Amino acid sequence: MAVDGTHPGCFVHATKLYAVPSDSGFTVEQTAASYDDAARLTRGSHPSMTRRSIVGGVLGGLFLVGEAVLGAGLRDVGSLIVLFFFGGVVGFVVAIGLGRQQPRAAQAVVVRLPAVQIPGDVARLSPDDATADELVLWSILTQRFRAAQAALANLPYEQANTIDPIESAETWDAEGRDSDEAPGQRSRAGAGTLSADSSSALAEIAYVTARHDFEPVALLLGLPLAD
Repeated sequence: MAVDGTHPGCFVHATKLYAVPSDSGFTVEQTAASYDDAARLTRGSHPSMTRRSIVGGVLGGLFLVGEAVLGAGLRDVGSLIVLFFFGGVVGFVVAIGLGRQQPRAAQAVVVRLPAVQIPGDVARLSPDDATADELVLWSILTQRFRAAQAALANLPYEQANTIDPIESAETWDAEGRDSDEAPGQRSRAGAGTLSADSSSALAEIAYVTARHDFEPVALLLGLPLAD
């Protein structure tokens, strides 16, 4: 029992296994190709100015040395080296400036087609005859449960660095500030901010819901289910 890149509904990209939903409207080959194209574009199709700058520096140095030799009759090697250096610096800077002024060519936009990454343990424990849609569903529910579990576990650490807007407003009143300013300050402090109790309740609801949906997957595949 295991699923890998040989599954007809899956492909491997960057050592990760992906499943393609049957209703995506694209084949596995097309989806895999879109991931490869996006990776090639990300690795760097931007034009580099390094070669242009080096060529500009060399040409600038040669130009200044040539003018000194042919125009002024300079033959001192040390002076020619210094002139070549200064000419190279000027040519290097000019090449960079000209390169930045030139309009950049339009970059191709590559969109990754729909696919879902399959966690390693889900792929390892899934039956060989599982469909791509089943792998997609199991993967989504597994990732959703683990994300909710991590969010709930990290909630105390996040709340430790968050000021409760209700507590902040009460502290404001207790300090005897101007009553005309306190309401405005309270509304700005609490706008768009959840209290610690509200955040805990939402995280708990999200975890319970995700766990409920994940239970059949855990029982089917033998994945661990936290209490």
